[in-house]
Amino acid sequence: MARRTRRPGLTLLEVLLVMAIILMLAAVAYPTLSAMYGDVRVKAAADQVRASWTEARAQAIEDGRTYRFAVEPGTGKYRVAPDATEFWDGTGGGPGDDNYPAPHIEEGQLPNGILFEVPQDLPAEGSWSTVAVFNPDGSCDHDIEISLKEDDGSTPVVVRVRAMTGAISVKKKSEGR
Repeated sequence: MARRTRRPGLTLLEVLLVMAIILMLAAVAYPTLSAMYGDVRVKAAADQVRASWTEARAQAIEDGRTYRFAVEPGTGKYRVAPDATEFWDGTGGGPGDDNYPAPHIEEGQLPNGILFEVPQDLPAEGSWSTVAVFNPDGSCDHDIEISLKEDDGSTPVVVRVRAMTGAISVKKKSEGR
């Protein structure tokens, strides 16, 4: 009688059992990983806003003219340009003149799903609401605080600029506010 040798391998039942265990572990870990990833995206958006504010402040000091940071409320769109009507009315402004160098104009979009939450009483020009105006001396017109939130309801992040110093800070929004 010929002896049959056993082939190494897995049965269909063993493969299905391992896949079921992996799926259960993924289902348990997903909410934690998703919340962690959401916070990272909001913090990255806050860093993007802080960088734009810092650039606007630096350009105001360098060019000797005021720069404006404006947003489209309820969206993730923002814009930095000199604080003059020709840069905000759609004409685009000129390339610069004898008194000022060529302007710095930046338009950006926060990561998908991250939205600006700004006070309702901000001055608006067209669809843009002016959040901050940076002066040539490095100061800002007034203290301002905006929130960045993800549309999934995760904890918002607050970006704040101090009027006198132009200092910019980022923190998580506390529950009581």
